[in-house]
Amino acid sequence: MGFVLQPEEAERLLAHNPRHADCLFPYLNGEDLNSHPQQQPSRWVINFFDWDLERARQYPDLLRSVEERVKPEREKLRDSIPTQARRKKFWWEYGSAATQLYQAIAPLQRVLVRSLTGDKHGMIFLPKGLVYDQTIIVFGFGDDYHFGLLQSSLHETWVWKYGPTLRTDKRYTVSACFETFPFPPAEYAAPHLAALLARPPFARAAQVGGAYHEHRRQVMLARGLGLTKTYNLFHNPACQDDDIRRLRELHAEMDNAILACYGWEDLNLQHDFYQNERGQVRFMPSAEARRESIVPLIELNQQIAARSRRQP
Repeated sequence: MGFVLQPEEAERLLAHNPRHADCLFPYLNGEDLNSHPQQQPSRWVINFFDWDLERARQYPDLLRSVEERVKPEREKLRDSIPTQARRKKFWWEYGSAATQLYQAIAPLQRVLVRSLTGDKHGMIFLPKGLVYDQTIIVFGFGDDYHFGLLQSSLHETWVWKYGPTLRTDKRYTVSACFETFPFPPAEYAAPHLAALLARPPFARAAQVGGAYHEHRRQVMLARGLGLTKTYNLFHNPACQDDDIRRLRELHAEMDNAILACYGWEDLNLQHDFYQNERGQVRFMPSAEARRESIVPLIELNQQIAARSRRQP
């Protein structure tokens, strides 16, 4: 991790030359995301993206640091393995350049992220300008509706059914949890996001999703807790504090608003405290409601896949 710097070193480099901000960024990992009340990165990283070496040389202090700390290790990589051979050749590049990711989120004012692993489901918006560790999943959404959709119990049920497990945690893999998850049918037909949000159910989902995200943010700030400890209270029946009770109410409202986007308003989720498949107590829809919601999601997934196969 020769690209990673402690805050003091990063601050010194920025003070020495403000141009270093072009390729010196706060570096967020999963622990920062889940444990800090404001999701503040604990370290910084040098990132030359997919620049050529000549461009990187315009920042000699940073390039010197990478050459001293990274290049010797990269020289040990094997030419017979394509990934290692590329990293050896482009030794000044931090891992994968992730060019497509940064292009996708460039127009957004904020980005939606989630940790790769955890036993709680927590999506959150972060400002742009960060470099994300491999333990962070980044979504190309910056709007409240998509936050509500992906934070909803409907999506969480899908994640728990199809996501792989790591010890006691669930891994959120893009292929298993996101790419297979069927969005409301109207979203596939909408020409753009503004047209979608002009429809009352989606406008309502965005409104409640935004209220949920903001209230949760205020709870974390007021209590000095990160996502994990906040959701520990959320799922604890003994915690009946007003702010946590309100968070549960907003979660139920958000879930019902998302159901309306699918046209499934008649499904009664029966939010309360129940044991999940592992015997853990969670505030969530009942087991019956979770079963009733997963069936139409599976059917919708199959319909979307069939249409995709028929397209030339």
